[in-house]
Amino acid sequence: MTKPAAKFDPNSPLRFVGDLQSTNGLSRAFRYEMDRWAAIYGANPPQRTAEQALILAQPWDYPRLLAEPPEWFQRAYRIGLWVWELEQFPSDWRFALDIVHEIWTPSEFSANALRSGTDLPIKVVPHAVVVPKDTPLPRSRFGVRDEQFLGLAIMDLAACPDRKNPLGHVRAWVQAFADDPDVHLLMKVRFKKATQFALTALKREIAGAKNITLVQENFDDQEISRFQRMADVYLSLHRAEGYGLNIHEMLEIGVPTIATGWSGNMEYMGRYAHAFPIPYQLTPYKDRTFAYEGENLCWAEPDIKAAAAVLRKIRADWQVEQRTSERRVGDPS
Repeated sequence: MTKPAAKFDPNSPLRFVGDLQSTNGLSRAFRYEMDRWAAIYGANPPQRTAEQALILAQPWDYPRLLAEPPEWFQRAYRIGLWVWELEQFPSDWRFALDIVHEIWTPSEFSANALRSGTDLPIKVVPHAVVVPKDTPLPRSRFGVRDEQFLGLAIMDLAACPDRKNPLGHVRAWVQAFADDPDVHLLMKVRFKKATQFALTALKREIAGAKNITLVQENFDDQEISRFQRMADVYLSLHRAEGYGLNIHEMLEIGVPTIATGWSGNMEYMGRYAHAFPIPYQLTPYKDRTFAYEGENLCWAEPDIKAAAAVLRKIRADWQVEQRTSERRVGDPS
């Protein structure tokens, strides 16, 4: 595909081509980028030019999105908004290097992986996370009592469930609290037909656990924000993240957040006193969907015992805070 001799002008208007309809983290991140530039332009954006910039979503969407590209596409300066979770360039994305002039990615971790496969300009642009001041969803909607210590885990298991490590979340929670009725974990999960095996394994893992519930509803952006605000603790025992959008959002909300101490999320977790990175060991990559290709790939295996200990500590601090709040409410002075 012929590329114009153009340079990106940050003051020129952008066109966006990507999946705006899905309710997953990638689409939410794409909408964050649109909102960022809408705020820059304001109500009176400058006139579009033939060499305007174009931001494209992840390469796997290109065949569908670009099946019939508009006439102006050839003249546009094309920026790919990409993110990658492992340390090697994805070989099945090489075709997209002929489509874009430049790549934006949200973490240095992801950038280093992409740099290993191209000499295109790569810019690290962290997601423009903004958390609205929404009211939490009612806990009763999910069978949780207001006085329970509530943990949340949010993961898209439609592709490579093993990367999100759902069974590790269950094991950490059970190690921390066993069958304690005063705690509850909600795991918001989504699957597709090809990953139903992971749903079967997850249901088997939580069989008999009365303080763990799977949530398979689809939420829009406002609902996911209100869902996040229900939490007393957030848990992400992933094996790899290109960025970790939910982790960053939960930290911005102010929720104590436990996450594997490896990959893209480590580039912002250090800014938050309520972030708890979990020790890990790098292990050879292996998953049942063969989602990644490459030689000597590895990812992180989080320390479940350490995660359980941190969960207990956060809960103990929460109990102290609850008792202090109750005394303040009952103080006649």
